[in-house]
Amino acid sequence: MSNFNKNGWVSLAQICEERQLVIDAETGKKVLRPAYFSSMNAMIEGAFQFARFFEEIHQKGKVYCSISPDVFYFNLKNGAFHFEGEEFLGEAYVQEPDAAEIEFTEFLAPELAEALAEEQEKLLSETEEQETLETFKECYSLETDRYFMAVYLFEYFFHTGSPFEGKKMVNRCFLSPEEKELFRAREGRFCMEPGEEENIPVKGIQDKLIQYWNEYPEILQKMFQKAFLDGGRLRELRPTEVDWKQLLVRMAMDYKSCHCGFHGFSYRLLPKENGTFACPKCGKIYYPLTNGMDRILLAEGEKLYECQTGRNPMDKDTVTGLIVENRQKKGLYGIKNVSQGVWRGFYPDGKIKDIPNGQGIPIWNGMSVRFELGEEWNLRLMQQVEERKEDEDEQTV
Repeated sequence: MSNFNKNGWVSLAQICEERQLVIDAETGKKVLRPAYFSSMNAMIEGAFQFARFFEEIHQKGKVYCSISPDVFYFNLKNGAFHFEGEEFLGEAYVQEPDAAEIEFTEFLAPELAEALAEEQEKLLSETEEQETLETFKECYSLETDRYFMAVYLFEYFFHTGSPFEGKKMVNRCFLSPEEKELFRAREGRFCMEPGEEENIPVKGIQDKLIQYWNEYPEILQKMFQKAFLDGGRLRELRPTEVDWKQLLVRMAMDYKSCHCGFHGFSYRLLPKENGTFACPKCGKIYYPLTNGMDRILLAEGEKLYECQTGRNPMDKDTVTGLIVENRQKKGLYGIKNVSQGVWRGFYPDGKIKDIPNGQGIPIWNGMSVRFELGEEWNLRLMQQVEERKEDEDEQTV
């Protein structure tokens, strides 16, 4: 029997409802309290740990042989994750759902929903048992896990019901759970599909989804579109646990917390004519360092991490760089290397210098830096900033 203490932890249902039932320390009575993560960073961390859990069991050849979301718990303060359902783990591509016992919900992958519906029809008919066994071959698999993950994360971020629960589905409220999920498996449309009109979210029923959808960056929206448009029927196109981890690392790096109290993803920063960005609250300037595909926003007080500059693309916690003010020239900021690797800096005047631990390179228009893996990141603004002479002291920031 588990010794897990659920105090301070919440389930997916409580996250979606944004409230939890707790025991008041003073009165000893059960009371409803808000259930929100303490920060966006904590929420992203919880999702990252959830995806990592599936990565770890898949590496062992295991899958989650259930569709219940009630065994996954999160700590609202720091995003820590706990799994309370070891008995539901089984061998991938071996264990089949029990058609007589399983509950039809939005977490059930379409292929399982259709196979189970067919099996139930067979059980009710006079078809011989052998034919039934030959017809039903769907098992819990990596692909059914990936569908479960996508639906779970959709509800985790948007605090709503099924990703297919739009106008089209609401109008079929008279269907039984089995009929509803079978309809979803065969004819369901993702309610946030671009250009979708037939199954759009319903105001008054899906207000949280309508409110939260545009609060998150486009990369998250596109991942869910991939999961439910491409991967709805084609199971091989479903985002993997590694895909989710990569996305969540990008989201963590993209989220900004300014000293003025502003918190938000970078799309909320104000673009300037010269290619920089400004905090919408205090005006602090962010300089975009880009490799042509991704960008790192440099600003006073910001940090760089191993996933951006080092060899581990999933390490979003180890600090490898600091944006600090030059000791000799006030107002001049640079990137200070605090990692164990050696970077290489390319200056606007053509000079090239190694940047070991403790050294840095000024943030000048036209500068470039190669981090530990040798990939080149450049700062190229539309307008030339004030020219500054470089000397040896400016390399130490």
